[in-house]
Amino acid sequence: MKIYLAFIGAELKMFFRDRAAIFWSLAFPTVMMVVFGLFDFGSFAPPQVGIVDQAKNQASTLLVSVLKGDLGGEPLFNIPESDDAEYLRAEVLAGDITAFLVIPEGFGELGASSTLDLTFDGRKAQEAEAARSILGQVLEGVFKSVANVPAEYRVENWATISPTEIAGRGQGYKGFIVPGIVSLAIMQSALFGVVFTLVRLRNQGVLKRLYATPIGPNHFLVGSLTTRLLLLVMQTNVLLLVGILVSRVEVAPGYPLFWLEVIPLIFLGGFVFASLGLAISGIAKTENTAAPLANIVSLPLMFLSGVFFPQTALPDWLLGFAKWLPLTFLADAMRAMVNSGEPLFAQGGPILGLAGWAVLCFGLAVWAFRWE
Repeated sequence: MKIYLAFIGAELKMFFRDRAAIFWSLAFPTVMMVVFGLFDFGSFAPPQVGIVDQAKNQASTLLVSVLKGDLGGEPLFNIPESDDAEYLRAEVLAGDITAFLVIPEGFGELGASSTLDLTFDGRKAQEAEAARSILGQVLEGVFKSVANVPAEYRVENWATISPTEIAGRGQGYKGFIVPGIVSLAIMQSALFGVVFTLVRLRNQGVLKRLYATPIGPNHFLVGSLTTRLLLLVMQTNVLLLVGILVSRVEVAPGYPLFWLEVIPLIFLGGFVFASLGLAISGIAKTENTAAPLANIVSLPLMFLSGVFFPQTALPDWLLGFAKWLPLTFLADAMRAMVNSGEPLFAQGGPILGLAGWAVLCFGLAVWAFRWE
């Protein structure tokens, strides 16, 4: 028993003497609490519904204002800026919004019955039904406010909702999550693979021995990055095949060159996160500090970059920051190429964003790199 107690005491002393380990042990959960607190998962998430107001009168203006939350209440619909019916229909077909509503001319006129057309994505039938239910309740309130009629008068005599289902071309949530998980896997493998390998080699004295050879830092860095990038290509192809066979995702429909064009995207994304891993491994002195330091970088990226759910769930002030994150660029480009079969050269914005991060992270890696 004395031996066990002595060993436990020695381990505790070593831990508490490692100030960096203590700091990251506290900083990491603190950051996670803050990140998760930003999402407010328990709050109502308004469905995305476009509105085409052809009436443009008192009743239609009141209806739109209530749905937007302009009159002091909570927004009931997340309404795009455009009111062009063809554009909104294309957005529904692409799976970017749930539905769009057309308010006809003459809406709200007493003695006349209006039919509001609600066109929705058949893959989002539950969201569309929720939108229809909300709209029905708001219509009743608007009707009684505008018409000033007895409470027993039924709104169905004044306005009805006509739902129309269309088959979207997107692949639903599975088409969203598969490219997101592939992008996340690229980040995790590149970042953690490099961090733990470098820290272990340094602690074992392997890097110090290599320093005595003609091998320079550039040789070692380029060799490590190249090896990791080749492994990422194999990993990504396996995950995409799993998505095809298990999740039934159609990868790059009608564009077979995807399998070649995705390689430069993997290389660029992998280079960014492997360089970031090299920088972390240079800053971290021990494995006790390397793990929380890598996690404190990767987990916010994971939850802020639109991997598991759209970034529209984020507050506006945070969204302005999150859209510039490297994993956001990688996931956006991967999702566009996988779901829509877009070519690599069409991903100008994400590619430029990743290139900027690559320069920054590699410069940080060279600055932080040390042999011992």
